[in-house]
Amino acid sequence: MFDEIPDKIPYNKSPVDRKLVRGYQHMFELFSVIIVEVAPTGGMAEGGHGLVGLPFQAILDWPMGTPSGHVFFLREDVNEKFKVILDTWRDCGVLKTSKSQHVLTTGDGGWLCKEALTAFERDANLNSQQWHAFQDLFQCDAKKDPVHWGFESWDNFFVRQFKDIDKLRPIACPNKPEWVVNACESRPILVKSNVKEYDRFWLKGQNYSVKEMLNHSDLAGEFVGGTAYQALLMLTSYHRRASPVSGHVVHAEIMNGTYFSERQTNVIFSSPVGPPEYNQVYMSHVATRAIIYFKAPDPVGLMCLIAIETADVSTCEIASKFATAWPHPVRKGEEIGMFHYGGSSLCLLFRKGVRLAWVDAALPGNLEQNIPVRSALAVAYTAVQ
Repeated sequence: MFDEIPDKIPYNKSPVDRKLVRGYQHMFELFSVIIVEVAPTGGMAEGGHGLVGLPFQAILDWPMGTPSGHVFFLREDVNEKFKVILDTWRDCGVLKTSKSQHVLTTGDGGWLCKEALTAFERDANLNSQQWHAFQDLFQCDAKKDPVHWGFESWDNFFVRQFKDIDKLRPIACPNKPEWVVNACESRPILVKSNVKEYDRFWLKGQNYSVKEMLNHSDLAGEFVGGTAYQALLMLTSYHRRASPVSGHVVHAEIMNGTYFSERQTNVIFSSPVGPPEYNQVYMSHVATRAIIYFKAPDPVGLMCLIAIETADVSTCEIASKFATAWPHPVRKGEEIGMFHYGGSSLCLLFRKGVRLAWVDAALPGNLEQNIPVRSALAVAYTAVQ
């Protein structure tokens, strides 16, 4: 897979000077450095050879696009090994330790530099007429700790909390069960109706295969013929998830999957590294993901949230109170988990027969910005018989 030419831009156009990893041994040597030394920096995106904060993705992007690599990254035993490597990087090596603090500074290339803060503020501010600085948006302390602003590690920074979420992200329609709110700060990718029990999700297109998305759960049949909504989280966004409805969590599980598998035909995109947006549909079937089922009052009824991690650490945390002892009551807008670093997307599944009137922002292509977490996403209703 290191000797084959990837079937995707830019490698299939100018591959000679793009191959940065010489082979397996070189790959392992790079991994051994990353897990004990490397914290994500903005500089990784420079030169077109990397995606901000995804060093493993940058190393593997070439083989991921080859025929042999496609088979390799789907293997269960390979992904078990990647899980050990990535968990070590997160928990013991760098991301959750003070080793990663050196990138959390106001210096050039630091995540608290002026350019980075501008990106975070642009994502988090909803109204240009009421602009909030990073320090007013998120829990931090630049006065007490002028170097790291109170962030103890990269992971601590990545899952940062709003300073006052009820003020900055109020819950839309909290007492109206027909209204579904946005479960995470994200940009819509796709709304798909009449999803199938099984479909060819690996082909070019926008096909969902419900049984495979939900790990062949007995509950999967409830969503056949229903509606899927998928959205993408940006690296600079808020990464905690909120319940889209009030009711009960009736089941939750982590589905271990792939970490670096991408759709085999992926030649229409120009970005050299990182999973392109339309690849998220494929990843919702194969990547590591958290699956949470909610039982809400009618007309929503049973619905499902799938939190998908698509690169590098791929940790989909489910809040402990909802991870066991079901059914467990949940309030609309209540925190239910978070993404711990890496590429992320989210999919909501609704039952057949549940009609949805989406807010304009939820329709892909209408806005080039995030839909705020806990804001109105759609109103559900049932067709008159």
